[in-house]
Amino acid sequence: MEALQTSEQTLSVEKPVPTYRKIFFGSRGLRSGWRLLLFFAVLIPFEAAIRKVLKRIPFVYAILKSGQNGVVTPQYEYLFLLATIAGLFAAAAVMARIEGRDFGDYGTPLRGAFGSLFWQGVLWGLALESVEILAIYTLHGYSFGGFALSGMLLVKYAVEWAIAFVLVGIFEEFAFRGYTLFTLTEGIGFWPAAIVMSLLFGAAHIGNPRENWIGAVSVVIFGIFACLTIRRTGSLWFAIGLHAGVDYAETFLFSVPDSGMLSVGHLLNSSFHGPRWLTGGEVGPEASVVDFIVCAAALLLFAKLYPPKKETVKL
Repeated sequence: MEALQTSEQTLSVEKPVPTYRKIFFGSRGLRSGWRLLLFFAVLIPFEAAIRKVLKRIPFVYAILKSGQNGVVTPQYEYLFLLATIAGLFAAAAVMARIEGRDFGDYGTPLRGAFGSLFWQGVLWGLALESVEILAIYTLHGYSFGGFALSGMLLVKYAVEWAIAFVLVGIFEEFAFRGYTLFTLTEGIGFWPAAIVMSLLFGAAHIGNPRENWIGAVSVVIFGIFACLTIRRTGSLWFAIGLHAGVDYAETFLFSVPDSGMLSVGHLLNSSFHGPRWLTGGEVGPEASVVDFIVCAAALLLFAKLYPPKKETVKL
């Protein structure tokens, strides 16, 4: 009997896990950090190949080069964003295949594309920026001026910028809160991952002409707000609509700088005047004290109106 028990104990002893497996693999397979590295290893060549092709087309190259001076057109946004989104989605699709997931698991389910959550986000974005600009106006820091566009030219730019900023929303939200947030969350938890990605989101805007650290901090707070919307809705679509609504109102409707960027074809001949702490100066309203107050208030209001759900998509 003793011999039998000893034999069973010997058989039940687990084999030691090799060190390399502990480094590369966890309970869910390949560790999240390595998956992120693999994602960027796929993404960078994709993006480089797409841009190399575009640069070989003279008129496309001229449009892309024109955006480097800090003044952008809808055409520049279309070319830059569609190329970048194509690379992002292609890399994420490769990772979805490797990980055995659906592409929609990374926050953009096709079933919810441009649905109710998206339009709720758009309305929130338009309202948030309108409250901010009207507050600056009330404090004598903003003038509407007259209309800069009329007739078919107004319709043309209104539609073109609307499409452009939807693309901005898709690009920036998926880049910082799509595959990257989903994967980092599996490694360190949602809110630590949200903070890391929001800090990177703010840092990425420092490269914009005329941007400063105050504006970048505002971008970080917006990133945290966007992460909260993902946490509460289980989808990126609200955040995409929110992002598009804020940028559209800021750039086209109220015609002010956006992260230091100026645009061609805006609605008003508006102007800022007064102290930089109020208006944000050449950076735009995101570098204004008002922006911090309004964004914080919007975040708290959203948290109250969209309570946690028992069942949401895991991000």
